[in-house]
Order: sequence, then C-alpha cells, then structure tokens
Amino acid sequence: MNSNGNDTRHDIIICGGGLAGLTLALQLKKQLPELDVAVVDKMKRPLPEAAFKVGESTVEVGTHYLGGVLGLYDYLESQHLRKMGLRFFFDNGSGSFHERPEYGLSNPPRIRSYQLDRGMLENDLRDRVEEQGGTLYEGVSVREIELANGEGQHLVHIGGRRGEPKRTLTCRWVVDAMGRRRYLQKHLGLLREHGEKCSAAWFRIDDEIDVSDLVPAEQTEWHERIRGGRRYYSTNHLMGDGRWVWLIPLASGATSIGIVALESVHPFHEFNTYEAAMRWLEKHEPELAKAIADYEPLDFRCLRRYTYASHQVLSSDRWACTGEAGFFSDPFYSPGTDLIGFANSAITEILKLEREGKPISETVDYFNNFLLGVNHWLTENIQIGYPYFGHPVIVACKVLWDTAGGWSMPGPQMFNATFLPGETQQEMRRISGGFFFLTRTMQQLFLDWAKKSQRRLSYDFLDYLSLPVMTEIQLRNLRPDKSSEQLLADQVKNIKRLEEMALAFFFLAVEDVMPERLDELLEHDWLNAWAATLDVDRWEKNGLFNPRTEPGEMLSTYESIRKLFSPAPDGVIQASPAPGTLIEA
Repeated sequence: MNSNGNDTRHDIIICGGGLAGLTLALQLKKQLPELDVAVVDKMKRPLPEAAFKVGESTVEVGTHYLGGVLGLYDYLESQHLRKMGLRFFFDNGSGSFHERPEYGLSNPPRIRSYQLDRGMLENDLRDRVEEQGGTLYEGVSVREIELANGEGQHLVHIGGRRGEPKRTLTCRWVVDAMGRRRYLQKHLGLLREHGEKCSAAWFRIDDEIDVSDLVPAEQTEWHERIRGGRRYYSTNHLMGDGRWVWLIPLASGATSIGIVALESVHPFHEFNTYEAAMRWLEKHEPELAKAIADYEPLDFRCLRRYTYASHQVLSSDRWACTGEAGFFSDPFYSPGTDLIGFANSAITEILKLEREGKPISETVDYFNNFLLGVNHWLTENIQIGYPYFGHPVIVACKVLWDTAGGWSMPGPQMFNATFLPGETQQEMRRISGGFFFLTRTMQQLFLDWAKKSQRRLSYDFLDYLSLPVMTEIQLRNLRPDKSSEQLLADQVKNIKRLEEMALAFFFLAVEDVMPERLDELLEHDWLNAWAATLDVDRWEKNGLFNPRTEPGEMLSTYESIRKLFSPAPDGVIQASPAPGTLIEA
C-alpha cells in the first residue's frame, strides 16, 4: 500500500526505492510474508522510462536473482529484451567497422539474461511490492536516520524538503538503499576508496542505435556471422586501450551509450559534458559519432572515479546497506544486479535467523567478508586490464578466463544458494580456494603479456560458446536445484577445467612473446598452472615443471583454444605500447 496514514512502526524500513531497495522489499515479502516492510523514496510514480538510471544490462547471475529468486522470469521475458550476450569490437585503426576483431555470439545463448529499462522495471517493482503487502512512502525524502542503542527502535525522519510534511518512522531494522548518497556509510565513518581512477559518462538516444548499421549491407560475410538474433541485443563494447564504450538497447526503443575510461589514459575533462563526449567519440569512435550526430540526447550524466568500497555493510545492530549504498564495482561485466542479489539475499537470511530466535553475529561477519570480498575481487580483476583493452587477443583470453571463472564460482553460488553458510558452502570453499590464487596468476600473466606482446596472433570473429569447454562450464554450473553431492563434484571439475584453460592461455602468451620456447613447454604432459609466467628465469624456481595436481586435458584444451586464432596478417605485428600507458604490477 502507498502510505498516507499515521502508521509509523514497521519491522524494516528500506530507505531508497531503486532497484536494490525494491528487490529487497519484494524478496522479504515473498520469503517472510509476515514481515512489515516499508520503502521510502523521494520519487513518485510514474518514473520516467528510457532516461532514468544507468545499469540496464544483466548477466546470468543477476538474471537468476530477478527471475528465479524473485519469480520475475515471465515478466522479464514479456516486458524487457532478451540479451545476445556480451560483445566486443576492437579498434585496429583501419577506420572500417567491419574490419575490427569481434568477440561475441553467433546465436542467442541458452542461459537467459536481459537488457532492462530501469524506469519501466522500477515502476513495475513498486506495484509488485504493494501487491505483496509492502508499504511505500513515495515522493518523500529521508532526512535523517537515528540508529538505536541495544534493542531500541531505529528512527527514520522523513520529509521536510521542498514543502514535504515531516514524519518520523520507527523500525527494528533499517536498510540504506539510497545509492551514492551512502548515508549510513558516511554517518558511521565506513567509507573506503577502492579501484583505479576510472570515470564514466553516459546518455540515452531515443532510437535504436545498432552497430550493424555501421557496416554496409554489401559486407555480407560480416553480417552473416550472426545466424540468430541481432548484435543490437548484445551489450556491445567498443574497445580501445584504457577505455570502452557501451551500447545497450532498451525495451522502450531507446539506446543507452556510455564512455568508460582510465583517467591516466583518457582524462575525465575530455568527455564530462555531452559536447565534450561527442568530440571524444569523433576522435576515438568516429563511425558511432557520425551515426548519432543528428540526435538530441534524452539525458546526460557522468561520474568521476566511480568505484568504491566500504569497511562494513551489515551489522548485528540491525542495519544494512545494499546496492550502491554499500559499494560499487566496475561495470565492465555488468555485475550490478549480481551484487544486489547477493546483498539482498544476505540481509534476508539474517532476518530469517533473527526471527527464528537464532544468533546472527557470526552470520553477519561472514556475509560482510563475502560481499566486500566479491566487490574487491571483481573490481581489481577487471581494472587491471584497462590499459590493454585495445589488444583483441589478450582481452579475448582475459574475458574467456573471467567468464569461465564467473560461471564456475559466483554462478552456482546464486543458482543454488551455496553462498549461504553451511557445510556445502564450507566444502565448496575448500575445493575452490586455489582458484583465487590461480586467477591472480592469470591477471598478472595478461598484464605482462600486454607489455611484451608482438601481436603475432589475431582473429576476425571469435564466438566464445563455440569452445566446448565454455559451453560445458556454462551449462554445468548455471542450473538450479542441484544436490550437495552434485555441486561438490561439479566444483572439482571446474577447478580442473580452469587449470587447463590457464595453461592454454600461458601457451598463447609464450607463442606471441617468445615462440622459440613453446615446443619446450608442449613436450610436457602437465604443468603447474599456478607458476605460469613470462619470466623464464622463474619457471624452475616457481615449480612450473613440478605440478602438484593430477594431470588434465592440457594439450587438447590448448589446441581447441588455439584454433580460435590465426597468425596476424603481414605487417600487422607491432611493438608493445609505450611505457607509462600500462599499470605497473
């Protein structure tokens, strides 16, 4: 119900009625229907469509949260756009879009994800929260939150701005979902910086801006790469060293366009207004700039140094932060809804325990470490790659690695709730613990490879689900309703597949940088993936030739991945980027 009465007591008040706050309210009402849930937000319905909030793209984990956990699959299918996966185009300086190396799918993926119109979604979520019995205070600001001591009630003071009537609400639990206002984080001194100095600007165009329209119809081979669906429905990334540009379609028919860049390579002032952004696009993405030159934007927004973290997002003192009120990861892989899903599920689990009369402090500590760790890991692993984002082969390997890791680790955690504390979660962590050290090895390998690359390899088009290992990992892990035994057996397989992939990428790097050493490595049946490095002097020292794990399908995995690439055309081999353009390890 939309509250205009005098009821002021609630079990939980969620301050902020955006995606994070509304999905939390819906989840709580579905899983704890007896709970009195209220949401306070400064905006009233109807919220604007097409030009509302950034964060339109979901991936499989976030989609399962919305669809599987919240029960919105039918709604997403009927009201939003089925996504055609992630797609990347790399700038080779030719000036012809169809000559750019392309990483993406030929056919729609079997595991669904969606492009969301945030205005439409948040309007509809508000209706659903009310249908489930939640209370909405709309068109009223949160002025102050007073946290209680001990078992007292928290006070939420609302109204008082722009003529709003003042009221004070009371609650046992309070959640900050007010985004970058970060009220509780600032009030409690919990703010923490994290991530490289990356900035973004974005705007919406009231039309379909399709990358396929940048390529003449007579380039039939390029157009016929896509056998089902349209490139338009992908989250399209236009890549260059230190930056990327997104194009995301919206169900309203508009297109979201954004610039994301590392400040040391592309200073923020070069794109922090619409006029500046268009000049930046004319320089770095001229074909896109030409295609949108005659449009007036629906909006324009920008953020400088957008990533951040926190020291704490959950408390046994009955407060929590979700969404951007707690932390913000790099948007490169569209993880925002994933992180909302994990945070909201953690809050819901804690409230379940409390209502059962069980202690919550240990669970609160566990979820704080889990959520802050995931945000840190995501941002660090993404942003280490910004300086070489223009290198099609290394980025393809990095995206393959990160995607396989995401499907193997966060994937089953959401699809089967294995992030919740328990014996299965503990055993999963024991089996997969080495992955985080292995991914650190791989991120350093990619960085070193970028510094030394001779660009001996290339590709025109790379369909990542044409790789049997990628299809296997996706279909095995992104399935719900598995038994504990299945989950643990799958995780053993995941670690072995990731080892095999790590060695395959190591061999590709060696082939590019020092091809004379490749045969020496391929003579072995199995190597230590955790010791992969381009520093030959460390091979013996790090134990490259003394693996501690059982042999896997090293050579066959390498051969299947190697087939994706071809020798670079004559004259394309070029030196590494100039010193200073890369993040130093």
